[in-house]
Amino acid sequence: MNKPTYSPIVELRRYTLHPGRREDLIELFDREFVESQEAVGIQVIGQFYDLDDPDQFVWLRGFNDMPAREHSLHAFYGGPVWKMHSDAANATMIDSDNVLLLRRVHSTSGFSLSSKSRPPRGVMLPRMDLLPRRSITSISQ
Repeated sequence: MNKPTYSPIVELRRYTLHPGRREDLIELFDREFVESQEAVGIQVIGQFYDLDDPDQFVWLRGFNDMPAREHSLHAFYGGPVWKMHSDAANATMIDSDNVLLLRRVHSTSGFSLSSKSRPPRGVMLPRMDLLPRRSITSISQ
């Protein structure tokens, strides 16, 4: 991405794939879906292997707020790239409905992706901030 990103709304998406199709989806995703989502305001935060299950694909995408999420999803799924490649993507999947919509716990939570260039495939440089003890206590109550 070309600028720092702050994603207070995050989707954690976990897809169950047909056996042996994970690399097919990753290749298609990298080639067609990362930049096309970013072009409509979606922040593709990262893609992950499930080391215990070769037929899972896990990824995160972020949004600045719920209205931006609605607008960006409509633009992407109604756009030409998804229309052209959706059949190929869906052919790799058994289930794509395992999605958690996450909101930040604290106003300073979120992702800051300040790198000028995308890290190489398979590399993510996470940053974790500890919550003050009082925040942890209030969460558990």
